[in-house]
Amino acid sequence: NLASVADKGSPYKLANITVNGFNLLADVPTTDDEFQKGLDIKDHLNENRGMLFIFTKPAKESFWMHGMKFPIDIIWLDKGGNVVHIERNLSPRLTDLACPTYSPEADSLYVLETTANFTERHNVNIGTHMNYHLIG
Repeated sequence: NLASVADKGSPYKLANITVNGFNLLADVPTTDDEFQKGLDIKDHLNENRGMLFIFTKPAKESFWMHGMKFPIDIIWLDKGGNVVHIERNLSPRLTDLACPTYSPEADSLYVLETTANFTERHNVNIGTHMNYHLIG
């Protein structure tokens, strides 16, 4: 059970996500503070872990790598759970200077952050469908 490997005492809700037969457990931020910090609070990320941002309405949400300690993939999904945009192997940025933002061209309702090159290893492309359900 993926929930049994969750961080004990984590303030986040959790989601079980399945993509192309692979399961991962994602932290789901629910407060403004959690949304702002995102994965900045972690020193690394395992293959079967991620962070799933759930927005209240579809939009072209922007993300940046300020404060991150490791590279990640960012995957934007529409309201049906289909991938609409991917940014692969984004490097951490230690300062605000020259820290680009990444945005999709299409509206999304969900954004999933995973380990770097996750999308290549698991054949995730535009149009790939992901299933998720909240478990905590």
